[in-house]
Amino acid sequence: MRQKNILEGVPVFVAVVEAGSFSEAARQLGISPSAASQAIRGLEERLGTPLLRRSTRSLSLTDAGADYLLAAAPALSQLRQAAEEAAGRGGRPTGQLRLSMPRAPFDLLIAPALAAFQDAYPDVNVEIAVEGRMIDIVERGFDAGLRYGDLLAKDMVAVPVAPSSEAVLVASPAYLGARSMPNRPSDLLNHRAVVCRSQTTGLIKPWILQSAGETVQMAPPAVTIVHDLASQIELTVRGLGIGSAPVASVSDLLEAEKLSRVLPAWSTPIEALYLYFPSRRHQPAALRAFIGFLKGRSYPLLDPRDRHAGNVEERDKTVGQL
Repeated sequence: MRQKNILEGVPVFVAVVEAGSFSEAARQLGISPSAASQAIRGLEERLGTPLLRRSTRSLSLTDAGADYLLAAAPALSQLRQAAEEAAGRGGRPTGQLRLSMPRAPFDLLIAPALAAFQDAYPDVNVEIAVEGRMIDIVERGFDAGLRYGDLLAKDMVAVPVAPSSEAVLVASPAYLGARSMPNRPSDLLNHRAVVCRSQTTGLIKPWILQSAGETVQMAPPAVTIVHDLASQIELTVRGLGIGSAPVASVSDLLEAEKLSRVLPAWSTPIEALYLYFPSRRHQPAALRAFIGFLKGRSYPLLDPRDRHAGNVEERDKTVGQL
């Protein structure tokens, strides 16, 4: 292999695998699909082995392609990071910032803050993957991820960006109007529920309700199952049953009387939210700027009625030491 061609086609290969198609990868890279296909053919020829299986409807990695991706994606990420750091040394943070996070933190924390961040750092390009399943952010080439404290990957540095909060039980007035209102947790067994299946474990989490030092754990009653929070809230508003959702996610619906609290004395604790990343060594300037920006924001994941709002523990920690 000629040394000058060692990286040719590698960014296209990683982009195609991550996007799942030539057309989407080409769109992201600003090239034509035929150019993307040609770049990968050239890479395969230089390596002497096929990396992808192609059909008219799908593509998948060969064994050699999977091994090559495992080595190439982190290396490519490190090269990009080095370039961004070098560019950032001359002044304002620049380059790409790639983040992975679930839907709720995106809706409640990141989306409302993103315009202000990009106004403050116009030379930083932000890419966000919203997905519930746990991923290896290093292997996938992300700079950082956002997760709640009980879902953090091991051996990562974690910075608190929003404090612990709570989830509450809610239902539509129409649903409750046709049934007797629950007065105690055991009454929930006579109702229906709308729940999310975890994309991490594939399981439906039990309801863990707390009130005045008492804890009750129970499986949700007869259920409608969805795979994301937005769908859960939508179907709860439409009267399919009782749902448990972060209080900040449903506060507007409660105020508009599209949803009502069920068992208002009971709630489910939600862990604090952390931004996590591999280490502080060679940390991109864009990521340092993003961490400082988030830590300087208010924390909308708290119930507005909580008088302790804003008391976030101001220390970093290694997740493996939790």
